[in-house]
Amino acid sequence: MGKMKLDRFKDQRKYTDKYALIDAKGIALLLRDGHRIRERTYYAGDYAGVDILTDLNTAMQRAALTPRQAETIALVYGLDITLDAAGTRLGITKQAVKHAVTTATEKIASVFRQWNVSERESGARKEGEALGA
Repeated sequence: MGKMKLDRFKDQRKYTDKYALIDAKGIALLLRDGHRIRERTYYAGDYAGVDILTDLNTAMQRAALTPRQAETIALVYGLDITLDAAGTRLGITKQAVKHAVTTATEKIASVFRQWNVSERESGARKEGEALGA
């Protein structure tokens, strides 16, 4: 019998390669594409999409967003309205909406960066323990 090589993490890499989750731009792209990813998770059983959306939701909760930042993210990315329309709805300028969204995505990216550092440190400890054993 021949051997079959199975890449269990291919789908996860698809998302991590497309969305650099350690910077605000990658978070903004992920938020922008959230509707499509949700659709794929529902109709195509995309479990990697479920994972990344769950991680995004958790990161948003841990990012300590202000109510204004959370609201601008919900309007701009959740309801897909323009910065101008969000500003009108909130009674603030387009620039204020853009600033709130940018600050929020930076905070979310910071959470992902912290998780990456923790994973690397944890992995290094495990490798060190295995070597010392």
